Amino acid sequence: MLTVLRSKRSLISNFHILQTYLTMIPVMTSFLTPTHTHLYLPTIFKIWEAFNSSLLDDRLIEFMGELSEEHVAGIAGNAGAEGGAQWKDVGIWSETEWTVLMGKALGSMSTFGGFSSRQC
Repeated sequence: MLTVLRSKRSLISNFHILQTYLTMIPVMTSFLTPTHTHLYLPTIFKIWEAFNSSLLDDRLIEFMGELSEEHVAGIAGNAGAEGGAQWKDVGIWSETEWTVLMGKALGSMSTFGGFSSRQC
C-alpha cells in the first residue's frame, strides 16, 4: 500500500512539474529578446521536442514566426552582426530545426503526413 501511495505521489508531482513548464514557456517567450538567438534557440528546441502540448506548439510556432520576420535580413538586419541570426540551411533554421518546426506546424494545423525520414 505504501509503494502505491509513493507511486501516486510521484505521478502527481510529475504532473505539476509538467504544468509548470507548460505555463512558464509562453511567459518566457514573451520576454525573450529577438536578437542573439544563438544563445537560446537550441534550448528552446530541446524543450519543445520534449513536450507534446498543443498550447506549447502554438505559442512556439508564433514565436518562431516572429523570429523569422525579425531576421529575414540575417546579420545585415537591424540587430547587426553581433545580434543578428546567422543564415543556415533554411533561413535562420538548421535542417533539424526546420524539420521540427514544420512537423509541429503541420501537426498544429491537423495536417497529417509530416516529413519522411527518407530522402525523395
